[in-house]
Parts: sequence; C-alpha cells; structure tokens
Amino acid sequence: MKIVLCCLSGLVAVFAVTVQLPAQTTSPAPAARAVYDQHCAACHGLKGDGNGPASVWLYPKPRDFGAGLFKIKSTPGQSLPTDEDLLQSVTRGLPGSSMPSFAYLTAAERHDAVQYVKHLTAYADKSGKVVNRFAEAAANGTMAQPVAVPTEPAAGVQELAMGREVFRKMQCALCHGEAGAGDGPQVPTLKDASGLPVRPRDFNTGLFRGGHTGRDLYLRIHNGLTGTPMVPYGPEQLKPEERWALVHYVQSLRRTDVAVNDLLAPENSVISVTRVAKLPTEPMAAAWEALDPVRVPLNPLWPEPNQVYAVAVSALTDGKRLAVLLQWRDELPQNTAIRVQDFQDGAALQFSLSGRYGFIGMGDKDNPVNLWSWKAGWQAEAAAGTTPDMHAVYHSMHADTYFQPDRHFATAVSAGNLISQPHKSPVEDANARGFGSFASQPLAQQNVQGKGVWHDGFWNVVFVRNLKSREAGDVKFTAGQPVPVAFAVWNGEQHDRNGRKMVSNWYQLIIEDGKNKTAKR
Repeated sequence: MKIVLCCLSGLVAVFAVTVQLPAQTTSPAPAARAVYDQHCAACHGLKGDGNGPASVWLYPKPRDFGAGLFKIKSTPGQSLPTDEDLLQSVTRGLPGSSMPSFAYLTAAERHDAVQYVKHLTAYADKSGKVVNRFAEAAANGTMAQPVAVPTEPAAGVQELAMGREVFRKMQCALCHGEAGAGDGPQVPTLKDASGLPVRPRDFNTGLFRGGHTGRDLYLRIHNGLTGTPMVPYGPEQLKPEERWALVHYVQSLRRTDVAVNDLLAPENSVISVTRVAKLPTEPMAAAWEALDPVRVPLNPLWPEPNQVYAVAVSALTDGKRLAVLLQWRDELPQNTAIRVQDFQDGAALQFSLSGRYGFIGMGDKDNPVNLWSWKAGWQAEAAAGTTPDMHAVYHSMHADTYFQPDRHFATAVSAGNLISQPHKSPVEDANARGFGSFASQPLAQQNVQGKGVWHDGFWNVVFVRNLKSREAGDVKFTAGQPVPVAFAVWNGEQHDRNGRKMVSNWYQLIIEDGKNKTAKR
C-alpha cells in the first residue's frame, strides 16, 4: 500500500501553551450563539454546515462542523480536537487562509465561540435524532488525549540528510513535489472528504496554517489532516527521530524571505497617529521615512500563488486632516481594467462606524462600516485626465456613430453612477452593512483624496481626509478615541477583484493624546 504525504494545512491551530476550559454544556448560553452569529456564521453558516453567505468567495471552503472532521489538532487520527485546540484556532486564526484571528474578542467571547462550535458538531442518526459528536465521545470514553511531542533535537547536517531520505521513502514528492513546491504528479487527483480539489502545501512559499514551529509540523505529520489525502504518520510508520528529521527537512525548503515572515509575530493592534506641523500628502514624501510603520499581516480569501504577506501602515495628522500611508510588495503593477481579462491593483481601509468590532467582512447591521477604496486604474485615469475606452487597447476596432448625442446611450454615465464618471480622485468613499450592501456615497460626498506611486516593486498609497466630516456615513476622528480599522489589498496580476482579495484583522487607529484607550468589544 502506497502512503502519501500531502498538504500541511488545516483548521485548528495548536500551541504549546494550553488553557483549561470547562466541559461543554448541551445548550450553550445565548451569548455564545450571539458571538457565533456575528463573527462566524457568515462563513460557516448558521447551522455550522460551511455554507454561509461568504462561502462562495472562499477557498478552501469553511469547515463543516457537523462532519466532525477537524484538520489541525493535537489529538491523533480522526479523533475530535480538545477545547484548547479549538480555542487556539479561534484566537490565532489560520495564516494563509480566510480564517482570521479573533484575538480582538474577549477571552469569554472566544470561549463562547468554542462552545457553540462544539454544539454544532452534531449529526442525525438513522432515527433522525440529533447526536452531538463531543457528547457521544465523552459518553463512550473515546475522547483522545493530545499526542506527546518529544523534545526537538538540533537540526544538523546529518539530520537534514535523514529527513531528505524520509521524504523520499514516504514518497512525499508525489504530492509536494521534489523541491517541496506543492507541484507533485498526484496533485490533479487530490480531493478532500467533500470531493473538492485540494492542493498540497507549498513548502517554499505557502504559509503553514496550523503554525510553522517544529512542534506544529511534528503534530501535522504524526496526526495527519483529517478529511484530506494527508494521512497520519504515527508510530507504525515513523520513529520520533525520523519524524523530527522530516520536520527539519521541510523547514529547510522554505524560501528565506518566507521563513523570515514566519518568525514575524503580529504586533499589537494599535496604529498610533502622530501629530506633525505639516501633513505629507504625497506617498513618497520624506516625512514618512521618519516613522516606524506597523506591519499588518494579510490573509487571502482565495489561494494566491504570490501572496502579499503584509502591508505596512503609517498615519499622521496636522490636527485638521488625517493621512494614512499603505505600502506593500507588488512585483508588477496593474493599473488598467479596460478589457474583461484585466484586473487592477487596489487597496482599502475599512472603519467601524459604531466604534465596536463588528463582522470583519463589510460590517453588519449593527456595526456599519465606512470604506476608503483606492484603485490603480482610477489613479491612471485621474493622472491622464481622460476616460479610457476600448480604443485605447484595440486601436483598429469598429465603433458605431451615434447621430443623436443627446440620447442616453451611456445609461450609467447619464444616471450619475460613480463608477462610470470621469475619475478625478483614485479613492472611492463608500459604506456597507454586510454582504451585498456595498454602496458608494453620492459624488458630492466623495471627500477622501489619495494617490498611489509604484516604485522598486512596492506600491505606496496615501489616503487623506479631514478629521471632521458632516456626512452621516463618514467615520469621525477624535483625539484619544480608538477607531476600529481593517485593511485589504487587491493584486490585479493574480486576477483579484471584488471579494477576491487579501484582508487583515481588525486594528485600532488612535490619534495620540497621551492616553491609551481600547476600542469597544
């Protein structure tokens, strides 16, 4: 029988530090459902079946809790995860996937989310009775204990050679490829338990969703990834020293810049706004060089072959206006989207209007958001002073002559649609209250300016707006008052558009006043 090692990815992150949680109750408190409904249901669905309204834009698909197939955990085989496993998954998120970190929630709220996830981990038996998998395992005495991870040895030359031999012997290259790029010959045939295609982990550049440490990878190899072609390599297949050697060999395949990214822990959630006498409104102004930007990690909502791992954020104010600078790596700028096959680069800021952490994906009915969206195509259009058309790409194309120019053949332009107007600013000011509610503010209320400059493989984009605004849909800024903010980046080269993008977690933007405050939960 051929054993294949595939896809070091998954759902539940594992940490060495554990937290003791009380046993799950059969009926979670109403507060637990409230947390789940607000922060989890959009992706995982109200019933936990993985079919929430956001799931159509996400890949891999959100976890179906009812199936009881949790990928990343400290327990062996197909056993259920511990409460600590689930808690760490909620707290840490899954780097490189659409599962964000919920560290901004209180410890009690994250605990409530764990209990409600366990409540949804249920199935209907032949009689139609709903059976909770955790309660069933507890009653049967089949709840597994975490796997004991031996002390990690030093990674020497001999151990790396052993790891390479284990990699060959276990035929890991069939899925992960000879160089670990996730391009093995069996890739086209790989599917998960639900029948969807699944890609093996790219050891060179892909993020390890369950953690990059030796302990994390040791558990992935020992326990496998339930519901995927990645089978467990337990005591029957490998000795502990062989497993550790394989871990270190896999880590040696990391590209240097990606390995450095693995080690960069997220900073605290505060982005301080420094007061200056003269506000820089150009992204390449020298004043920005004196600042130490905040590194904000990004997660793709769809697999990206060349992921943007983070965006650097800096912010300044002169007491009247606010300027926010975003900088991120982009090897090839895309600043046109005339043809259907073209997609433009972009970036956006999302501010919570309620001052609370609402749903990270476009807010919710109780926590609407104000969005500032910069588009590279609009930037090019504003700089040229003309509206591009198909003639700019297809110079010899046939075009009809309109003998009645007063007729409304360009209906979107005649209706005043912001997207169809000649763009004088590359920034769109908009609002949302959840999925499907995105709406541009009227042209007269578009009060956010901006500019982007691509230089030496990086986009540098600045957003500028007055601190005060009379518009009801605009975020308000007050010194010392934290404003929840999140970020998004679109890579046109990788066909990013609309909901296909890379997004951050919630952060806090605070104009310095000598006090430290925290946004409301």
